[in-house]
Amino acid sequence: MDRKSKILLTVFLLLLIGTISVTVYMYGVKKDYLVSAQASCDPSTESCFYLPCAEGDDTCDPANVEYYKKVEKKASNLELCDPAVEGCNPLVCTDGEKGCTVTYCSADTLDEGEKCLSLSTPIYQ
Repeated sequence: MDRKSKILLTVFLLLLIGTISVTVYMYGVKKDYLVSAQASCDPSTESCFYLPCAEGDDTCDPANVEYYKKVEKKASNLELCDPAVEGCNPLVCTDGEKGCTVTYCSADTLDEGEKCLSLSTPIYQ
C-alpha cells in the first residue's frame, strides 16, 4: 500500500471513529433526543384524544375507552421506571422544564382514527 492510500485510510477511520463517538455520546450518554408518549387525560377538565371502537369490534367496550394527551419530553428528563409496575410517577411536564410539550386534542392535532373529547362534546357520539 502506498503512502497516499495509508493517509486516506487513516483519515477515513478517524472520521468514522469520531462520528460513532459523537453519536454514542449524544444518544447514549447525554440522551439528547425527544420521546413521544401518551399520558392519561381527564376529559372533565382537559381536551383529550381517544380511539373510538371500530364497527363490528365485539371486544371493545365503549364505557372503558382510554382518554389521553400527547407528551413530548427530552429523554434525559424521563424517570427510569417500568410503567407496568406501581409507583411510577405519571408522565408530565414540570414547571419550567425545557423541551417538554403537552398536546391536547384539537382539530389541528388529530391523527388518523383519533377523536376529541372535551367539556363541550358528549362522551358518546
